[in-house]
Amino acid sequence: MSVEVIAEAQVQVLVEDTIDLFTPAQKIDEIRAVVQNLRCHVIPGKVIFQGILHKQIFFVNADNVVVHQGVDIPFSGFVEIPAAEPGQFCQLAATIEFIDFELLSPTQLRETTVILVNVQLLNTAPLQFLANFNSTTSNRPAVFNGVNNAFIARGPGQSGKG
Repeated sequence: MSVEVIAEAQVQVLVEDTIDLFTPAQKIDEIRAVVQNLRCHVIPGKVIFQGILHKQIFFVNADNVVVHQGVDIPFSGFVEIPAAEPGQFCQLAATIEFIDFELLSPTQLRETTVILVNVQLLNTAPLQFLANFNSTTSNRPAVFNGVNNAFIARGPGQSGKG
């Protein structure tokens, strides 16, 4: 049986967070972000998804040294697909479309990220997934990793958004 795309949909997810920095910052140098650990589950009429927005924050501390802090932010959402039925498989790809940030205080950073999630509903699992599929999990949803394309936001005075 060949893999066929039954339906496809896109949805944007807004992820807003305030991060406590481990040391005071004078300014934000750059933020790199990538979507990881995408998972999906098919229910009647919908595909539910979740993932992790992983950010690497580079900032200048009080000693004028660039330091780093990593942050993982869980997110989730769903997209309505009328043809969705349990037993079908889903495949996800995510693209970070936008990051904005504001240093609220020397130790608090406010970030806003927009993620575009592309959802494909499939009639069967792709062959590379079937090769590792355990028959005892046949009633569970398929899990796929997302596209690992990074987004970089830079501070003021540098190329990029800041």
